[in-house]
Amino acid sequence: MTRLLPRALTAIVAAAMAFVWTGPALAISVARDTEIEEYLWDQVKPVLVTSGLDPNAVTIYLINDDTFNAFVSGGQNMFIFTGLIDQVDTPNQLLGVMAHETGHMAGGHLARAGGAMTDEATPFLITMLAGLAAMLAGAGQAGMGIIMGAQQAMQRAILGYSRVQESSADQAAITFLDRIHKSGKGMLETFEKLGQQELLSATMQDPYARSHPMSRERIASLEDRVNKSPYVDVPDRPEDIARFKLIQGKVRGFMDDPQTTLRRYPTSDNSDEARYARAVAYYRYPDFTAANREIDALIAAHNTNPYFWELKGQILAEQRDFRGAVKAFDQSVKLKPKAPLLEVNLGATLFALGDAKQFPHARDVLEDSLRRDPTNAFAWLQLSFIYAELGNEGMAALAMAEQRFNMGDYGEAIRFAARAKKLLPAGSREAGRADDIIVIGQAQDPDDRGGRNRLNIETQFTTR
Repeated sequence: MTRLLPRALTAIVAAAMAFVWTGPALAISVARDTEIEEYLWDQVKPVLVTSGLDPNAVTIYLINDDTFNAFVSGGQNMFIFTGLIDQVDTPNQLLGVMAHETGHMAGGHLARAGGAMTDEATPFLITMLAGLAAMLAGAGQAGMGIIMGAQQAMQRAILGYSRVQESSADQAAITFLDRIHKSGKGMLETFEKLGQQELLSATMQDPYARSHPMSRERIASLEDRVNKSPYVDVPDRPEDIARFKLIQGKVRGFMDDPQTTLRRYPTSDNSDEARYARAVAYYRYPDFTAANREIDALIAAHNTNPYFWELKGQILAEQRDFRGAVKAFDQSVKLKPKAPLLEVNLGATLFALGDAKQFPHARDVLEDSLRRDPTNAFAWLQLSFIYAELGNEGMAALAMAEQRFNMGDYGEAIRFAARAKKLLPAGSREAGRADDIIVIGQAQDPDDRGGRNRLNIETQFTTR
């Protein structure tokens, strides 16, 4: 196995750190990115707290889709599309949308819709992830069929919002923003833009405009409330603008064609967000010389930014400079400890070195990551390989069972768990976990033999 590791680096980067790119026909995929997630949470957490919601009970999903959209579904799940981040102009506009969606959750609008919306929308995420898993497993046509069905279910769910609920969420959002001394002006600006979309045909409208109908009365009521707020003219803080611009440049670098990104951010623009976007665009071309030039300039100016070091590691890993990548990823982890996705970068690349002396360190880093995020299927896969290299076949089988379980492939999860149970010490905690996987897997789908139900695809926001 060790001698195959250099050849497997592409798979490592694609699975552990890759944004899901499965062709132009795939309309929706789930992305993971520590930097973007942290920014979204930092912005919306005060809103959640003042609304009375428990932030620990709320999950934010980042959706890889270039449309302007956001919605809540299946309880306290908020879905933020990368197209929303791309198309808003200010942090306050993005916060306004999230505050509005918080208004729906705090108002219990999904539950009060007679259960119909929740019943329709809850299976959306599960079905969509199952389709993604099928496509990643090679069943492209079947996976696409699953995803298209999920999209139709999502549309049925979100189109059920009533105008009354929308206005209620508007008013709640302004109340929440007032409580944290934030302006509602960005929310008003965004919704005024969307109100103009109602003049367009349905096929040309952004999904957010279709699912959140904008009447003149609604916008007028919102405008009156915003303008009466004592915080209407409170500007975005410079540090929030700077962070927003960085993640916006990052999103554009990964979402747009590299040539489009380079036209948007010409080399004459030496702002941090422009360099960040260009570094990603050059990385995707690939033009590693230019990518390194841009990211090195950012690191020279901001050497304590863990995400610049993360991108540096990705660029070096793609160049097969594994040792350089390990140094960069290690620096990102030191600067941002206890960030599971950053630890996965480091652990996977330590393993990719193919140096047996590094395998225990790689194991420890991945285990630490999984203690914080036990649902990362790729981390379990890498840990399984490492245990096998270290001669611990029982733990290798258990880690593979965890990997298949978190992919929703219950048949294979049960098979590997049964093997692990035979190899692990009787009565041990690990043997007990193997039992749990068997019991839960059988309860989830006793007839699943081919892994038709695959869940929890977790991928990081980079690209191949």
